Amino acid sequence: MNTRKKATQEIISFLQGNEKFLLLTGTYQNQKHILALSIILSKYPTPATILFRANHTGNIESFMAPILKLPRRPRAGIPFRIKGGYNLYFDTINLASWRLSPNNIDIAIVYPIDSLDYDKGDECVHELLRRNPQKVFLISWTDNKDFGWTSQFNPVYVVFDAEEERPDYHQRMIELLDSTPTPPTITKKLPKYAISTPDRFLVKILCRGRCRSTSWARLNLPYPGKSAVRSAPIGKFRAVCLKCGYEATDNYNWYR
Repeated sequence: MNTRKKATQEIISFLQGNEKFLLLTGTYQNQKHILALSIILSKYPTPATILFRANHTGNIESFMAPILKLPRRPRAGIPFRIKGGYNLYFDTINLASWRLSPNNIDIAIVYPIDSLDYDKGDECVHELLRRNPQKVFLISWTDNKDFGWTSQFNPVYVVFDAEEERPDYHQRMIELLDSTPTPPTITKKLPKYAISTPDRFLVKILCRGRCRSTSWARLNLPYPGKSAVRSAPIGKFRAVCLKCGYEATDNYNWYR
């Protein structure tokens, strides 16, 4: 059972270990980020700078309400000084909010990651990495989205379910997840020749075979995100054009 106690122990172990990324999922929708932040504010050594990256500015106060009563409306670039030596900053997944965030941080929290897809998630997290965090928390709200893009970061996986504390709620969430189809990763309209290929293997290439144009291709591995593909050594990723069968290995210019 994925209990609060188990999740707490795993998060503390992560904070004390060498791994950089943690992916926190589970049925306890509005408790996961609360658990993670409360542990950070009690266990991570100070002084420490924390950046909480939310999906929307309007949600920040409600996200914080169970943990902290913010004395004023959050503004990008202006920290809340938390007792014990923590500076807590906020921005959002909107890149316009990133310019005022601190250049160096100790902890990054992205919540909820449901609002991100492969390319936006890739961009969001790699931008955070330029701020030199020691630890990055990627936290879900409802687990009915494709979080496969997080695999490129080799995260520690932690699950926090409501089963022990609120079994009825947990069961409702399980039924919701069972009845909700996972939406496609690629929202743009696909041509007929690419429709039958699973989204996670699709990528666009400049075909140098018979097509001599941009076309959809099938990757040999699930698409891990733009940066991971572009920075991979030549040959790790191969893409076969779905129109003419040409096999490409020049992964530096592929995209979704």
